[in-house]
Amino acid sequence: MLIAALLGLATAVAFDCPRQIDIQQTTRTADRAWEQVTDHGLPPAALQTVAVYADHPAEDGSLVPDATTTTARTAVTLWRLPPDSAPYWMACVYSNSRVLLAKKIPAEARQCALTAALREQQADDVVSFVCQ
Repeated sequence: MLIAALLGLATAVAFDCPRQIDIQQTTRTADRAWEQVTDHGLPPAALQTVAVYADHPAEDGSLVPDATTTTARTAVTLWRLPPDSAPYWMACVYSNSRVLLAKKIPAEARQCALTAALREQQADDVVSFVCQ
C-alpha cells in the first residue's frame, strides 16, 4: 500500500482542456421591451489559461501561483499543493466566458505546472497542465 502511494506521487497527471467550447448565453432581464438575439458571428470561447483552486471552483478559492519562470518561448507557472483536508481542483478558463470546466486534482499530487507559449512577452497559448 505504501509503495503504491509513493508511486502515485511520481505519476504525472496531464489535464487536457478543450481548446474551444460553445457557450449558450441567456439573459435574466426583467424588461420585456428587450429582445434577446444570438450573434452567430462570434467565435467559440477559446482556452485562455488554467487556474488552481483550494476547493471546488464554485467556492471562489483560486490559488495564487508559487512561482513563474520564463524562457524565450514559454512561461511555466507552478502551484505547490500541501496536504489539505479539502480537495484541490483545476479549471480551464475561457476568453469571453463565465464558464469554467473543472476537475479534481488527485489527492496525492503535490504540485501542478502550467506551461504556456509566449508571444510578445505574454502567455498566449496553453501548452500543458500537469500535476504530480
